[in-house]
Amino acid sequence: MNGFTGEITFVRAGTAGLPAGFLPIQAGRAGVAFAGRLDDRLTLTSALDLSPGAAPTDMALAARAVERWGVDAPRHLLGDFALAVWFGDDRRLLLAGDPMGMRTVYSWRGADRVLFSTNLRDLLAMPGVPRVVDEVFVADHLAMNYGDDAATFYRDIRKVPPGTSVLLSAQGSDSQAFHRFDPERRIRLATDQDYVDHARDLLDQAVADRMRGEKIAILGSGGLDSACLAVAALRHGSAIPFLTAVPEPGLPTPRTVGYIDERPYVEALAAAFPKLHAEFLAPDPETDWTPESWSLMSAGATPYRMATHVLWLNAPVRRAAALGATHYLTGAVGNHSLTWDGLRGLPSLFRQGRWLRLAREMALISKGNPRRLAGLAWRFLYQPLGGQRFREQDLLAACGLAPAALRQVDMAARLRQRGNDPAFILSPDSRGFRIAAICRNRARRPDGMNSLRSFQGIGNSAPLGDLRLVEFCLAIPEDQYLRDGTTRWLARRLLRAAGVPALVSENRQRGYQHPEWFAHLNRARRPCRGSWHACAARRPPAACSTSTGLSG
Repeated sequence: MNGFTGEITFVRAGTAGLPAGFLPIQAGRAGVAFAGRLDDRLTLTSALDLSPGAAPTDMALAARAVERWGVDAPRHLLGDFALAVWFGDDRRLLLAGDPMGMRTVYSWRGADRVLFSTNLRDLLAMPGVPRVVDEVFVADHLAMNYGDDAATFYRDIRKVPPGTSVLLSAQGSDSQAFHRFDPERRIRLATDQDYVDHARDLLDQAVADRMRGEKIAILGSGGLDSACLAVAALRHGSAIPFLTAVPEPGLPTPRTVGYIDERPYVEALAAAFPKLHAEFLAPDPETDWTPESWSLMSAGATPYRMATHVLWLNAPVRRAAALGATHYLTGAVGNHSLTWDGLRGLPSLFRQGRWLRLAREMALISKGNPRRLAGLAWRFLYQPLGGQRFREQDLLAACGLAPAALRQVDMAARLRQRGNDPAFILSPDSRGFRIAAICRNRARRPDGMNSLRSFQGIGNSAPLGDLRLVEFCLAIPEDQYLRDGTTRWLARRLLRAAGVPALVSENRQRGYQHPEWFAHLNRARRPCRGSWHACAARRPPAACSTSTGLSG
């Protein structure tokens, strides 16, 4: 739960010493503030010529990195981190956030000073920081029109984009990306098994790094992501709580092609691994979700997309804290890394002229079902290969903006300008699609992660979003994910080798998170409406009319 907040004045007479929480370096002429976690410490300590037996704190390691590499230090760091460095001699401030967007730094710049914090709420609490809402950003957020990675919900506040360093001085600012995904990178190994072995090693390292100094629990389901976390965590821990959210009894749930109750799959996993301590937790029917929703928004000083899903997971999170866990692991990012399904590789087979292989894969995936075969062809061949067809009517289904508000901000033009398509037609370039999805998600991740840490009072991380694992999974051949009609082939082979039951490793269905969402939302409808009208009544008339338009 570590973080930092500070204020820097660029004119020399305005600053006496370092901001609170900064570790002095260079005889006190500079200082470092650090939040988060550093991974692969052995490689970093070796590069810094430290003894292999040395055990400096992460902040001390970051400080040594700054002493060695100066403003280039962030590109040598691996992990979930935010960094601030004040170079007192030349009055410059460096701010940086990790490449996967797990941590960032928010900042506001005045005439001769910069205020900054790893928590947006803490920054807004500092005297002089304006709170003017950027309503165009709100509209972009509702339309999922992401593109300005430094923007926030507040017009005058910026955040450090993932994998970027921002150097500020009295003359201005300079932003430099120290990490970019390379769509041309390729990894070729000798055998199919080598890919599984390497993926397992990277997964183990990612989980081990996140367990260092922490007592962890897994917020898991019966899916492949959670099973991967479980088998890796058990290699590094004696007993692991595995906490699963289940629907509130008695509430209606939708009919779906997937499943709504994770119990059979989690029970099978726990039976195979007795040190995995499974518990099933449903929402408390007496809980009023309206104040909880406002608490979540207040915690991060920003709206949280799909907030009801977070509240649905409250019972497992609070159980983790009650068990003494300081951190919980989730399977986030897995669908674009280790558990990638491989289906987006089908257009590549067509473009490469490998039509027999394409026909075979589609026949095996569809299992001879004509309707399923037609659906596969439409979604994974016709739509991607036919090119993106931007349809403005798709905006209404994809966002929370009313038609008048869409026209007011010319959202269709804004989406085209950023290359976003509300129809979500898949790109024929599988790697390009995955990289774009990862970058789009990581840009908005810091806001959500900050909200969760502040609201839940416990740390969380996503081992399947480990940069080493993600880059490996992006670079290996597509046929490691789809082979002989088996999707997610890499993850399934890894789990089979670990002894995971076939009920889990071979499951082709998807779980339905928070299946009773409509009943919960309907229950909260009246108090939410009252809160909205009370909030609108406190705002100036012009602001109210704009906000009402954006809300639809």
